[in-house]
Amino acid sequence: MNRDPLQSGFPELVTKRLLLRQIKDEDAPLLHQYWTDPAVIEYLTLEPFKDIQETFNMIALLNGLLEFNQGIRWAITSQADHVVIGTCGFHNLKPEHKRAELGYELGKPFWKQGFMAEALAAIIPYGFKILNLNRIEAFVNFGNSNSTNILKRIGFSLDGLLREYEFARGQFVDQYCYSLLKQDYDRLL
Repeated sequence: MNRDPLQSGFPELVTKRLLLRQIKDEDAPLLHQYWTDPAVIEYLTLEPFKDIQETFNMIALLNGLLEFNQGIRWAITSQADHVVIGTCGFHNLKPEHKRAELGYELGKPFWKQGFMAEALAAIIPYGFKILNLNRIEAFVNFGNSNSTNILKRIGFSLDGLLREYEFARGQFVDQYCYSLLKQDYDRLL
């Protein structure tokens, strides 16, 4: 990272309709609804959560990413009513290689309204400018057309198909690897 983001507290990002902020324990009930919704988790490699404690554990893990220089994850909230509608951020941060992996999910009631593209458009500059990344990667399970469409729309390129790349819910899963390089992002500006 160029600088220590913790020095000035957790960074909040604002878009036209969204506020991206640190995930709070108070967000657990809504996040638990999203993280247990079969439609939302269909393409996630995590096992479905069985109880709210697993949601609290995930919040702690995601909030620990920044502290341990492994990434950063934001709660995506609506500016209009401050309701949490999902999360997004970077994980698997490799500062020595100047790359990180993009991750995100959105509650089903908020799909197909442009919220995720708007949120990702806010965090990508953070990745390149603040985290000093050269490459942002996104791994998408085979069949997840919603996710691949968002990535293509915001400038990501398909690197290829990784056959049986993850083992999830008792089976091997193929994943597409997408990436956005800093030089490509700079050209989009």
